[in-house]
Amino acid sequence: MALPRSVSLPFLVVSAAVVATSYRLLQAVDRYSVNVLFWDQWDFYTPLFSRASLWRIFTWQHGPHREGIGLVIDKFVLDATRWNSRAEVLFMVAVLIAATLAALKLKERLFGSVSYGDIAIPCLLLTFAQMEALVGAPNPSYSAVPELLIALYCLAGTLPRPAVRYSAVLILNFLLIFTGFGFFMGLVTLGVLLFDLRRTLRAEGESVRFPALALLIAAASLASFFYHYHLDPAVPGFQFPDPHPWKYPWFIALMMSYFVGLRAVALASVVGGLLLLTSLVILGRHAGRLWRGRDTSATDRTIVILIGFSLLFAANAAVGRVGQGMPEAAQFSRYMGLMVPAFLGIYFHLLTWKSRFCRTTILTLFVIAIVPATLRIPNGYSPGIVRDGKHAWRDCILKVGMIDYCDQVTGFPIYPNPRRTQLAEKLQFLQRNALNLYSGQP
Repeated sequence: MALPRSVSLPFLVVSAAVVATSYRLLQAVDRYSVNVLFWDQWDFYTPLFSRASLWRIFTWQHGPHREGIGLVIDKFVLDATRWNSRAEVLFMVAVLIAATLAALKLKERLFGSVSYGDIAIPCLLLTFAQMEALVGAPNPSYSAVPELLIALYCLAGTLPRPAVRYSAVLILNFLLIFTGFGFFMGLVTLGVLLFDLRRTLRAEGESVRFPALALLIAAASLASFFYHYHLDPAVPGFQFPDPHPWKYPWFIALMMSYFVGLRAVALASVVGGLLLLTSLVILGRHAGRLWRGRDTSATDRTIVILIGFSLLFAANAAVGRVGQGMPEAAQFSRYMGLMVPAFLGIYFHLLTWKSRFCRTTILTLFVIAIVPATLRIPNGYSPGIVRDGKHAWRDCILKVGMIDYCDQVTGFPIYPNPRRTQLAEKLQFLQRNALNLYSGQP
């Protein structure tokens, strides 16, 4: 039976991949999530405990970043579910599914109709590699919401009308700056707008008004982030620069190889080094095209944005964490959601190859390389152990109500320093309002 003209076989295959990866991720988080706050959640929920205003929640600083729109939306999700942690995780997966659909729309805008290679997009955005960020100490602001905002930001850059395009980009840029490590998009935006300004200055009959004004607004947005900001690397014994600066590129290389499921140090270092070098070459190539070109290219700009963002995040992680011990400090699942843009940028670059044979071959190898991490819990992270520990502590505190006793009996503290975060008072707040573990919900 022939398919309708409006529905192609590649579209059906990619749609099936979206459904399959979404289902597997939802199934996994349902299995491993527990309705109890854990670790950093007791800290970045502080404005929710104090019934703070939405602006206070938006600007709340947790470690080196702010919580932004992620925690604002999360507040409404939590209020609607009696602060159910499992519902929060499902919300985060829904955000990632929305990001996947936005990324597929972005690919269609840049390259045309759906192709078989687009299986890579759900494999990247719905990967199990980011499992820790979903079921460890879930924080929508950390990576899930930024992933969606980045996809929408890139989509906004493809809008045809300059006034609408710059307005949408600037709004999303502001939200990203204040939402988790989306902060680094503020730096990327300044660079991209400088490219735009240079191009309009060289073009005949094109006004510099929009890019010049956008550059000023983007700079102001970035500056506003630092109002009442305090430096907090969130790492004990932070030191910069490290006595061994070669560890920084090694750290980034290990992060990139961990995304494709490699943990063995020697192999991960080699493969990660090649991935890092490849990313830098692709970034340089498309940035050079933007710098030299007199015509705007949404494809070049998108690739620069995606790879530039992830490399800035990875460099920041290296600076902050390399002193925690190598190679272990670089191989954490929670980083992986913010490495997704780089691999998406690499995928888009591969689509620009002219030779159909070379393009098809390398795209096939690319998909094969990323599929294992999509389907398998990352090495070095055991969500089952975390789940069981949360369950044990939750059952204990509901029975005896003593934090120190439950920490000792379970061997699984729910927070490293209960007195520093006023854990007893926060538990009383939850119990008094029948929220979270006291709501009676599983």
